[in-house]
Amino acid sequence: MSRIEDAISKWANRAGADKSPRTVSKVQQTAQSAPPSIKINRPTTPGSVDDHIISFHAPRSGLTESFKQIRIVIQNMLPEGDNKIIMFTSSYGAEGKTTASLNYAAAVAQDMSKRVLVVDADLREPRVHTLLGIRPRQGFGDLLMSDAPAESVICSTPIPNLSAILCGERPSNPSELFGTERVGEIFAELKSKYDCVIVDTPPVLPVVDTVHMASYADGVILVIEAARTSRKRIQQAIQLLNNANASVMGFLLNKGHMATASYYALAY
Repeated sequence: MSRIEDAISKWANRAGADKSPRTVSKVQQTAQSAPPSIKINRPTTPGSVDDHIISFHAPRSGLTESFKQIRIVIQNMLPEGDNKIIMFTSSYGAEGKTTASLNYAAAVAQDMSKRVLVVDADLREPRVHTLLGIRPRQGFGDLLMSDAPAESVICSTPIPNLSAILCGERPSNPSELFGTERVGEIFAELKSKYDCVIVDTPPVLPVVDTVHMASYADGVILVIEAARTSRKRIQQAIQLLNNANASVMGFLLNKGHMATASYYALAY
């Protein structure tokens, strides 16, 4: 766990002097031809996207560029073709994981050559539909309780080039459902249809849902609220994910500096 403590210490030491998000060197990406379109069922009427989704409201902002740089880091850390399913989680609730996952999704969706999907797999406290301004509808919960194809619950969003699977039905036994083979079947189908699937999952410590799911992800990002989440909680969360054979890529420091937007920095 020394990498976690080192990263937190570095952030704390520079928080007062450096208020801009950390950056990484950009890498040149090979242009790709536009992929075939995917049928979208029950298209939504564009709603009001929450102001905290800066990557949508200010696509040329520094914060949006930070999320694009995080995408490059992820691409460089994973083999070609194995960077499709990225899960965002946190130790406990209210650390900003849903906002972070949607900002990342909106930034990735700016690449029109990529097919991008966001999945609300938090069946406890779903917020993706609220932040996107979309009415609740069938979604991930319905897939877990049936053998319906994932395509049947995919909907469009107000963010160009970003599709979504919302939470849908909230079952009374989500922990048991997440422990079934059905989860792997769903993610395998999504991975075959999309270039990037961003999954918002429940926090790790209160429930076991994410621990069950994490092994299906190509990478897991742990979102941490700066100056609030203790080292002990971070260590406990990462230990649980490691025990589940999850590929923990790093963690995202959130709310380190509040000005016009939340501060995000990826440590790995």
